[in-house]
Amino acid sequence: MEVKENLINGMNNYIERIKRSEEIYLEILEKIPTNYKEKIYKIQDRELFNKVISNFVTSLNQEKAEGDLMNIYDIAIHTKTKALIIANKGATLYSLTEKYETPHLVRHIGMCIYMPGIGVEYANAGIVGNIYDDKIVLRTESACTPSFLFGSQRCNCHYQWKNIRELSAYFNKIEAPNIQNGDDFEAWVQKQYKYENGKHIYQNNSKLGFIMLHIDSQNGMGSGYTKNEFVFDLSERASIRHRGEYTSEQTYKTTMYGGFTTIGINGDPRAENDNIGYKVTPVILDYLGANNKVIMLTNNPLKIKQMQNFGYEIIRVKSIGAVNVAGSTEATQRGTEFHHLDINGDLTSFKEDYERIKEEIKEIIKG
Repeated sequence: MEVKENLINGMNNYIERIKRSEEIYLEILEKIPTNYKEKIYKIQDRELFNKVISNFVTSLNQEKAEGDLMNIYDIAIHTKTKALIIANKGATLYSLTEKYETPHLVRHIGMCIYMPGIGVEYANAGIVGNIYDDKIVLRTESACTPSFLFGSQRCNCHYQWKNIRELSAYFNKIEAPNIQNGDDFEAWVQKQYKYENGKHIYQNNSKLGFIMLHIDSQNGMGSGYTKNEFVFDLSERASIRHRGEYTSEQTYKTTMYGGFTTIGINGDPRAENDNIGYKVTPVILDYLGANNKVIMLTNNPLKIKQMQNFGYEIIRVKSIGAVNVAGSTEATQRGTEFHHLDINGDLTSFKEDYERIKEEIKEIIKG
């Protein structure tokens, strides 16, 4: 009985939190001036900020915190979509790439987006270089647990992600100072970006700015989406559905698209409700204040279309990553069943694709 009561009490407390969140969200919308023209409205009112930070996903209490949470988090509304964004204000990482061990700096911002019509999206953004003054390169990647965790070769997701990381480092390689003390080195790292007026300002020369978006909540092509429901657990729902999709493919000897329909959902739920799942990327770029001229590494026409709908000028560059014999079947199905561009199962090595994209980008920025 005690276990049952704990479960019920916990669920009731969560229901009350959702009710409070609804009231706070409506209060935020009422604060936005009717003539407000900017893409992003940031919450500056401390009382309202504290309501959000304690009742929404962060669930933090300013009275218990030793630091001022307004110095750590941003809370904002995306005025076009009315999405509520909660994000940390960034941390600078000294990083090495996986393949070539190229040293570079990444500004890391984590965020959740309460997206009307779909639910709570979770994303990690990596900024490399200067993303404000000229063209930027963008790769937006849906989570793929099998390839990232276990090195699955049936898809090219991990290779595409590795590719954008190598490229961002190549165009923004740094020479780290000869500092032997760890604390002193970390102090140097922290000085390489400044957070000013909502922008992450790189303090070094940058040949080309990069934004790498990893959409954690869109595991399996955003398979957590459920029509007419605001889903608070998109990451969990998408993940377990995607595992079922994998099982259904092998159990019923079906295709990738058929794996989704076998468990009763659309092959790409992001495309439902006017491509709602694809809105999260331009919302994040609007929040970051990035340049609107974007070299986009993608094969997905729906990603391009949604970016253009939000006013971004897109130059598309094909992104394969790598395809070997273990991944050729899924690569073919991405082209035939999901209508992705220029991917047909042809075998490609990582080095070949990396060198091709690097040279294409050089030609674009030269022009």
